[in-house]
Amino acid sequence: MASPGVKALLLLFLVHAVSALYPDTMSPMSPMMLDPDPATPGFPSPPARFQDMAKKLMMRCLQMGHLLPMTMDNPFNNSGVQMEDSMSRPNPLSHFHSLLTSLSAEETDTYSDTDMDSASRFYFQPNSTMKYPDSDREWNVTERMWNCSSLPSFIEHMRNSSAGPQCFLRAFIAPLSWVALMMKGGDNMEPEDYGRLVWAAKPLLQNMPPRQMTLPPWIQNPHLEEMMKMLGEVFGSLSEEQRVQIREWAKERVAQNNYNCSHTAAAWRPRPIPEQKPGQTHRPEQEPGQTHRPEQKPGQTHRPAQEPGQTPKPEQEPRQTLRPEVGQNWPARPPQPDMTVMPSPCPPRLLWLKMDVMKMMGPFLSGLPMDDIQTIPNDQLCPFFHSPQFSSSFRGVGGLPPLQGRKILQKIRECSQKRGDLVQNLDRLGSLACFYDDAPTLNSSMSRLLLSQLDDCSNSGVNKLKKKLVNTVMSSSVDDSSPELLHALGPGVTLLSPFHLSQFSPDALKDTLMSLGSEVKWGLTQAKTLANKLLQGKQEVSGKELMSLGSAVTGVASSVLRKVKSQGLLGNEGLDMMSQKMTSLQRKALLEGLLGDVNASELIQKVPASLLSSLSLTTLDRANLTSLDQLEGKQWTRAQSAFLVRNILGKKMTLTDMRKLGSAMQGVSCEMIEKVAESGVMEMVQAVTETPRWLSKTQVCCTAQSLFAGLEKKRAGYFNNITDTELEEIPTLLLLHLPAEKIASLPASVCAVFMKKMKEANLSSLPLTSRSRPTLTNRALNCLGRNMSKLSSEEVLSLGSLLCELAPSQMALLAPEVLNSSVQVLASCKQIPPRHWRALFQLLNDTYGDPSDWTADTIKSLGPLLLLDDSAVRSLRFKSWLKETLSDLMDSLPSPPVPNPPQEFSRGPDLSALRWKLFSLSTSSSEVMSMRRRRAVLPQGEVGLTVSLLEELGGANVYWSPAQLSKMDAGTITAAVETLGEVLDYSAEQLVVLREKAIQAWGPVSGLNESQVLQLGCVSQGFNLTELASLPFSSLDTLETLSRCSWTQPQREAVWRGFVERINETVGELGAVELVGLDQFICGLNTEETGQLNTDAFREAVQSVGEVQCPLAVTELLKQRAVAVFGETQGWTEALVNSLGNIMAGLSLSEFLSLSPSAFSFLSPTSVPLIPPDRLAALSTSQLKALGPDNAAMVTSAQWAVLGEAQRAALGNALGVAYDRVAYDRAEPTTNPPRNQPQLSGASMLGTLGVGVFMQPFLFLLLGFVL
Repeated sequence: MASPGVKALLLLFLVHAVSALYPDTMSPMSPMMLDPDPATPGFPSPPARFQDMAKKLMMRCLQMGHLLPMTMDNPFNNSGVQMEDSMSRPNPLSHFHSLLTSLSAEETDTYSDTDMDSASRFYFQPNSTMKYPDSDREWNVTERMWNCSSLPSFIEHMRNSSAGPQCFLRAFIAPLSWVALMMKGGDNMEPEDYGRLVWAAKPLLQNMPPRQMTLPPWIQNPHLEEMMKMLGEVFGSLSEEQRVQIREWAKERVAQNNYNCSHTAAAWRPRPIPEQKPGQTHRPEQEPGQTHRPEQKPGQTHRPAQEPGQTPKPEQEPRQTLRPEVGQNWPARPPQPDMTVMPSPCPPRLLWLKMDVMKMMGPFLSGLPMDDIQTIPNDQLCPFFHSPQFSSSFRGVGGLPPLQGRKILQKIRECSQKRGDLVQNLDRLGSLACFYDDAPTLNSSMSRLLLSQLDDCSNSGVNKLKKKLVNTVMSSSVDDSSPELLHALGPGVTLLSPFHLSQFSPDALKDTLMSLGSEVKWGLTQAKTLANKLLQGKQEVSGKELMSLGSAVTGVASSVLRKVKSQGLLGNEGLDMMSQKMTSLQRKALLEGLLGDVNASELIQKVPASLLSSLSLTTLDRANLTSLDQLEGKQWTRAQSAFLVRNILGKKMTLTDMRKLGSAMQGVSCEMIEKVAESGVMEMVQAVTETPRWLSKTQVCCTAQSLFAGLEKKRAGYFNNITDTELEEIPTLLLLHLPAEKIASLPASVCAVFMKKMKEANLSSLPLTSRSRPTLTNRALNCLGRNMSKLSSEEVLSLGSLLCELAPSQMALLAPEVLNSSVQVLASCKQIPPRHWRALFQLLNDTYGDPSDWTADTIKSLGPLLLLDDSAVRSLRFKSWLKETLSDLMDSLPSPPVPNPPQEFSRGPDLSALRWKLFSLSTSSSEVMSMRRRRAVLPQGEVGLTVSLLEELGGANVYWSPAQLSKMDAGTITAAVETLGEVLDYSAEQLVVLREKAIQAWGPVSGLNESQVLQLGCVSQGFNLTELASLPFSSLDTLETLSRCSWTQPQREAVWRGFVERINETVGELGAVELVGLDQFICGLNTEETGQLNTDAFREAVQSVGEVQCPLAVTELLKQRAVAVFGETQGWTEALVNSLGNIMAGLSLSEFLSLSPSAFSFLSPTSVPLIPPDRLAALSTSQLKALGPDNAAMVTSAQWAVLGEAQRAALGNALGVAYDRVAYDRAEPTTNPPRNQPQLSGASMLGTLGVGVFMQPFLFLLLGFVL
């Protein structure tokens, strides 16, 4: 360990290291520059927000337990440490001292001086000579300090310090090191120096990776390998977008270094063609009346030369391998390519994944697209599978995409068949084990080995695999309740029944929960069993005891959580993951307990993001936050953000303030953005777009409008003669909102920049029917400069997300091989305009034939496009591989957002046809057993509803007909009742049968216990109103669990009436936790009861109450209570309007008119379709325009019909861009499902009132009113 003397001098090294910086380098917008001598890496200029990044990293050092280093104030006055031009240029190292002293006293007050040993401190002495302890006088390194003229050499000295000081110094230097690495990729840097920079930069990537990563366009192979090794070590900290960016960057660097080609070469130099008139469709080479592909004979079906997904033939071998041959050294200075010369395009099937490259890619292999996986040569994959690097490449990477995971495992099987050693190497599979399908052949020890690797699986078939493995392990176990069995089962322990879990000792269960981590998913009754077993019935538990439950915390009663104290919880990193598993009721109860132990200010500073969002505005008000610095690093909700922005800044905000907001940017109104723009529009734009994840569509629109207006003032016809530099300065997010006519008029000279921006563009902020979408597409096609039939695959792919906007008539003009590759990319589009669906599916039929004839590889490659036609999905003929392929397709689709966004911004195919097909395949005679055998054991037409089948189907149990459900025996429904109770949307006929079966199994409702009610879940909807009122439960947790079901208003009233009688409390005695737990059953309160709601409780719980969608009459009662608690509506702020949520729909006509226009964009989108049409029609045009895009898109056809022309135009303006009115029918099915197969539609969002309104969005007409 380094001595205190060395530690004392380390800070002086840092003084010299940063002394080369000029004062302007600390500007937030300063460019990143390196020492002019590329062979000697100097000191880079700090990046934007350097101080914020360094401070956050230093805070991590404190959280890790390192004591804060001590420095004397203003050490630079020391005459022995003369700074270059110190009188006129304050040295940036002063920021290191200021950053240390600015760390919150609340974070450091627990570290007293007597606790800080010399091993964790270093000192500045203010006199002219640095003084060391006697034992360190031999360390005379002053001369070496002055000779430390490069960042790598400084880092080498820093690495010799002890852990504490090193952590803080590394935190300070990490952003600078990352900047140095990004400049030219360290092209002329020695490997040792490059390695030092990579080591120093790691904390930045590990704790706060830059959202917009800039990676060097050129990097030597040794440096690339070093960089990828570090990026692999921080893989878990990266977002999926960052992982994709790094993987594609590495692929391009390998192509450049090893093959002297580029995957993007064809799109580097767009060739503009003569301009088209605005609005003209890009259809070159097509005569009037001519059909697509003139070379195709009439009636001929185009078949691509290669089946989608088919393994290609090798097309190019590398010119050099990643590593030199034995005995060969890397060249010290490899020639740098001339980046002004366009490299040759790589062949479509470049075999770039050699063994050494796969070793280098590490965990980034887990996200490889199918095309790349298919090019991996088996003679390279086989030795890689047996190398030490393989296991780490697929371990801890999360669930693999099922199609890719199966393909890699298939190729490994082919490798292992020759050696016959796959079973012996099961421990190497990692996440690939999720797709192992030969479990019955494994013995107990091998089953344990495979089970231990199934903790990260996300594919739907994994539970079936786990069950087989668990049965094998348990069959060989002597004691079914031994700790050894729990350990052997690993992640498979989640398949044990609640009764079986209760047989293990508390200590064994506690050890198992700790080893499994927080990502394990438990059923509700399992979690309650574990919580009861470990807490042993205690009503008051410590923070340590609560943390020991891990993911089983979902089983802890809210009555226990509201008594928990802060000790052992606040500051514990595990609290964030644990509270993410909790329900809204549990989080509210836990916060009530914590607030009884600490004040609001301390709680806000220490509570994790998952709990912070549940804090009420009342609690924020008590915390008395007065500085933007107190908001830093927190993830605030939109209501909290609006509250904090108004309280701290009022109506005045500067650019500096805006940059400090972080997630609180959500609370900034368009009015505030426009005022900031007055001081400099481009500066405002840069500040706003620094945190794009926190921007609402409303903020994006008004920022774009302010920018474009400011630029047009700067120069008339600004966009007609805009330059490359000027276009580059406009963020892509805002450029998308440029009016269509201005997009069409962009000069050809900016095509290169335009195409670059379009390739990275995310179109999600544009309405699906926006006129800008086709205009952007045609502008990009013009920039490519060639007719559609001449475009290469690389050129089409350079369109980025605009490829998803291509009309089928345009795609039909592509050359066959280009069409084939383009369609495969189209299958990965997140959005395809609904107007293209029918024609696109016809193009698929023309190109690939009837979907029923598609091969497994074709469905794997084009699967998402198959969903464009429900009838095609339902009519797919049975094949042995079809169920697995469609199941993988379902697993690969993204989960639908919650709540559902308006369809003007997100409209994907209806998945009910795919769910029904999977149900059909799972229950068909071909899948379950041969027809001949089936008839021998079951009556004709009868389906065997076994427990295992019901558990496998899960939510798809909704497709059983009432007649089929009636065939269940009492034992089956008793064993599978919890699975059946999780289905949210049974039909009335199904519920009648399920009620009968429940009574048959457990007796009349009056004899049920609360545990049985909990297991019944949504099956309880089948009970009549009298039975519902008598359901024997008094727990808030059970009530909240039942609230997820689709209850009618009479049912809500019956459940509420029975519950309030059983708890023996008046409405006025209900606290905030109780109001949160009521959830949708609060709609059952009558007029008198609503008026009795406790004022403080209502104020504290109003955000949760506002998420419920009650009938209008009840909503108006809740609004009356809100007026009584918060005052008259004219005084309601944006924060309160957002917190009230759906209660806002109950405002009267005069109350709506009293709201300020700025409040309308803060309405909850779900409240808009609940507003009575006559009240919406009374709003002014300024109020309607202020709704913003999300809210304007939620206006229903009934509301639209009563609006005047000026109001409709205002709604169009609210969307931010011109668009064409299209009437979507959300319920439009291509074919109706079989009569006895109810269509899966998800839980009702509006209950009995407003379902039809919510499901019928009607989009608006702007064209003709605005243009």
